[in-house]
Amino acid sequence: MIGLAGGARRPEHPPPQRLRIEADGVLLTDLDRPVERVSVSTAAPGGGLAEIVVHPHAAGGPLRTRARAVTVSGPDFRYHADALIRGPVRSRTWTVLAEAWSLMLPHRP
Repeated sequence: MIGLAGGARRPEHPPPQRLRIEADGVLLTDLDRPVERVSVSTAAPGGGLAEIVVHPHAAGGPLRTRARAVTVSGPDFRYHADALIRGPVRSRTWTVLAEAWSLMLPHRP
């Protein structure tokens, strides 16, 4: 989720932000259309895609898509990752890597 560029405490209803959001190189929203919230999450196990949900500030429902990579850029923004608030940053790209996590066990003779 994209957070605020302000302090560490998150208000209940953060103000909209002007962000450029691209999924696999396709423009979803640009700086002229403020967004209230963006989320990037795993779409399905083993699917190799992320689910991106953009909640625009203007009327209308959220925009949903699936992609291998999503780039968010704009004025300083913060984001939540691994239960921590990160940033501020001006650009961040998330890329899905199929089978990126693996577990190596010791060999038993």
